[in-house]
Amino acid sequence: MTSRDELILTAIIDNTFHYARTPDEVAEINRLVVDVAHPGWASLLYLWDRPCRSVAHHHVEDNVYPEHQMRVYTDPAAGWGAINFLDETSSWDTHNAEPPADLELWFDPAGGSLFPATAAVPLDAVRVAVAEFTATGQRPKSIHWQPGRLQ
Repeated sequence: MTSRDELILTAIIDNTFHYARTPDEVAEINRLVVDVAHPGWASLLYLWDRPCRSVAHHHVEDNVYPEHQMRVYTDPAAGWGAINFLDETSSWDTHNAEPPADLELWFDPAGGSLFPATAAVPLDAVRVAVAEFTATGQRPKSIHWQPGRLQ
């Protein structure tokens, strides 16, 4: 089994790959993902035993991503965000039974698709869930989930 010290966090933020190995690097990526607005892109997170790479730089049969992904979109000015967690068998969106009205959180800004309104959760909850994922690579237990889209 791989220990956390041997795992590499890959974050695709604003369509640019970032890598983190140390606690300070992970904390900086978490801050960029949650507390900085990225209106054109949802951020993608992977925790794996190697860095993820662009498909353009590998043969199609190469395994360049693990079988899990966390997609994060936040609106820091509004104080809300949404998360999708995808693994090899299922997809989950964050869940809030009392979401704010008139808030758009983008699942895929480039493709024009939104998270469901019930996926909106306070930014503090997103921050905790992202930190949990970047420590474990698992779907965070600190937040409520609902079935999500399979992309």
